[in-house]
Amino acid sequence: MEVTVEKQQTNVAKVQFTVPKEDFDKAYRQGIQQMRQRARLKGFRPGKAPVQLIEKHHGAEIQDDVKQHFLRQAYSKAVEDNSLRPMAHPRIQKDDTDLSEDGSFAMEFEISLRPDIEVSGYQGMEIESELEPVTGVNVEEALEEFRRQQSRTEEAEGGIQEDGLALCTVQFLHGEDEVFRREGLRLSPQTAPPGVDGDAFKEALVGKGAGDRVELDMTLPDTLPDEEKRGQAGQCVVEITQAFNMVPPTDEELCELLDVEDADALRAKVRESLEESSQERENNRIETALLDRLIESCEAELPEPVLEEQTQTRLNALAQRLSQSGMPEEEIEKELENQKATAREEAHKGLKALLVVETLGEKEDLMVTQEDIQAELQSIAARNQTGVDEVRKYYAENNLGQQMAIELLERKVRKYLREQAKVTEPS
Repeated sequence: MEVTVEKQQTNVAKVQFTVPKEDFDKAYRQGIQQMRQRARLKGFRPGKAPVQLIEKHHGAEIQDDVKQHFLRQAYSKAVEDNSLRPMAHPRIQKDDTDLSEDGSFAMEFEISLRPDIEVSGYQGMEIESELEPVTGVNVEEALEEFRRQQSRTEEAEGGIQEDGLALCTVQFLHGEDEVFRREGLRLSPQTAPPGVDGDAFKEALVGKGAGDRVELDMTLPDTLPDEEKRGQAGQCVVEITQAFNMVPPTDEELCELLDVEDADALRAKVRESLEESSQERENNRIETALLDRLIESCEAELPEPVLEEQTQTRLNALAQRLSQSGMPEEEIEKELENQKATAREEAHKGLKALLVVETLGEKEDLMVTQEDIQAELQSIAARNQTGVDEVRKYYAENNLGQQMAIELLERKVRKYLREQAKVTEPS
């Protein structure tokens, strides 16, 4: 196979290749034999069907596979022999892969190349700290929230409190017509049904118990199946079947839960957790600010095909979201036209960010290792309560391995920038 490469314009290489008829025919015959061994055709055992029958049923498919085989070979040879740095794989239209009249296979395609980008001035960048100290008030608020999360329910003998819960049957009425009914709903005085005034609902529900009935004016919600009733005046009827209040744990119970000795140690542990969370948020803010500053300072002439493809990808995603929201097709088209410039700007920034991250990673030898990938797979598996093999399989089947590697590299670059920065205290 003969492969030639010509750099026609900035960041684009034109590749031409030719596969002689005898080489293409040989690969095609091998494909036929491989298909013959596994094909299941009625009346024939695998490996016994006539070649002519295999060609009739699978010839076009095998020919396409052979074309793609040589295309991949040409791409790899062009990249390796010419030290090309592709920014994206070429997208080949099926109509562009016809055989020549003499039976040879010849075609050309373009490879978008990664532009050279100068990344400098990233060591010692100055940034002012915005880390706020954790106060005693913060500790008590966090403790109160933790108590709420760990609270247990008990039957509300004296009626529901503001933070209590009730199992209810809820009706929405439009005049005498019932337009909604649901049994066994869990309601809190703090959260009114849609269309019901929150303060009025809380006032009506607090103090009520099992067997009580509450009736409140409402505006019928827009989610009703009957469109004519939506937005009209109605009544919300709540019948309480069970009522519960929330009993928060004591300090002693919290100490036991968090494995600390006393209330002072409990508050110290909460403070430590708050400080760690606050520092993590500040680190993330600093990293984002530094990386954005570095991206803004770099110049890059991006390949137009890649930029156009990324722009279209964003527009397609927007179209899907708008369609799922129920927007008419004509309005979707108008919105896509309005958002085209924004999508292109976002695509440009995203591609530029990728170049900066990759360039800095290479420059400072911030490489993603197999150990990094394995640790990330384990972390994902733990968060999703599944096995590492299942996560690895999912990422492989959905071709997400490269995306994971890029995300891991960006984390390393962000951390590197923060560790090299001069973080100053507020003036």
